[in-house]
Amino acid sequence: MPQRPGPRARPRGGRGPSDRLGIGAIVLSTAVGLSLLGIAERALLEGGPIGGSSGPIGSQRAITPPKPGGVPGQPSQQSPRPGQTGGPAAPDGPDLRTLAAQVRKLTLAQRGAAARQVYGAAPSRAPVVGATRTSADKTWVFGTTAIPVPESSAANPEVAFYAARWTGREWQAGLSGGRLFSDLLGAVPTDVMPAAEAAALRRYATVTEERAASLVNGTRTGDALMLPWKVGEAWAMTTSDGSARPLASLAFSGGDGRVLASGDGRLYRFCADSAGRAMVMVIHPSGVATTYYRVRGVPAKLRDGAAVEQGDTLGRTGADLPCGGAPAPRAEVAFGVRRGGGTVPLEGARIGGWTFRERAKPLVGFAERGVLQVLPGGLLANLGPVPPADDAPPASPLPDVPPLDGSGPVAAPAPAAIQKRSPIGANSQQ
Repeated sequence: MPQRPGPRARPRGGRGPSDRLGIGAIVLSTAVGLSLLGIAERALLEGGPIGGSSGPIGSQRAITPPKPGGVPGQPSQQSPRPGQTGGPAAPDGPDLRTLAAQVRKLTLAQRGAAARQVYGAAPSRAPVVGATRTSADKTWVFGTTAIPVPESSAANPEVAFYAARWTGREWQAGLSGGRLFSDLLGAVPTDVMPAAEAAALRRYATVTEERAASLVNGTRTGDALMLPWKVGEAWAMTTSDGSARPLASLAFSGGDGRVLASGDGRLYRFCADSAGRAMVMVIHPSGVATTYYRVRGVPAKLRDGAAVEQGDTLGRTGADLPCGGAPAPRAEVAFGVRRGGGTVPLEGARIGGWTFRERAKPLVGFAERGVLQVLPGGLLANLGPVPPADDAPPASPLPDVPPLDGSGPVAAPAPAAIQKRSPIGANSQQ
């Protein structure tokens, strides 16, 4: 029987080229697949798109290589921005809100005690701060500050000017009456404040208490002040019995209601609002200033720092209280005298042909001229910028005097309001 042929045996030897090519292709395909999987996984973790992008590779989240000595696997620290160093943050620049907060704090520190004494109570509201002049780059500011009067007090507001300069890191600010205020005004650019105005404010800021008193009482040649209404008219005078000594303000009402400047000078506003209400101050050439509170309708054409002459209209009597205080029973003007460091007592002041005096208990202000006295509630004639007489009394007020609101005739004052002076003065009057 013939033998069937079995399977042909292949000779032993290496694999053929085609076998080697197939294995290499498998390995290469596996490697490429793993690489693509890694790329896709990285894209998902980093938030980038899978596939193509609109920019070059790595543009969406560039990973900065670590600096020499850095920790591998951690991003290097970015350079600190200005103000993010370990030290104090550098300020961005002059900020007027920061300045206002600084001036409020300074006002309470330097004028708070005086305000409490005059008001008879602690201030209940933050100071009202206004910016009158500001340089174009906001590095120089001149303005006003006032401590509002509580509703229980009829006193005039405690006020001050301030000057401030930005040093590059902080505000340098000073209030009128202090050395820094005068130094700052001496260096203020002329495009912010003319030299003549700065000189007038420095005189106001530096006049001493003794000098101010002598300028007002006639010991020194002063500003020949008149009462704040039309010469020849008679207005009613009142004072607050609850005020603290020394007497620092008087209230006047009547006539046509126009409030006039007592002397030449420069005008400024405190607590001003858009309706024209404000406390008005006129700084006179001597450095003494007169103040006018509860005034309404201050002319808009009179800018702060504007020059006014004696007799110019500053506004009209009113009952508004832009700086706070007790309600007024009628339209009036609260009149006072100030210097840079505070109020000037009215005791002995010679204004409008009268000498003003005070009685201690209760505190009452009155006026005298020669042998004539005018007590609170009496009618006081404005005799103009003349010194008080020591002999003959002034002419009696006209019988047809407008009332307190300026709308018609009023009755003559009570006998106790106008009378001849007794040998012991007004202390005998009750």
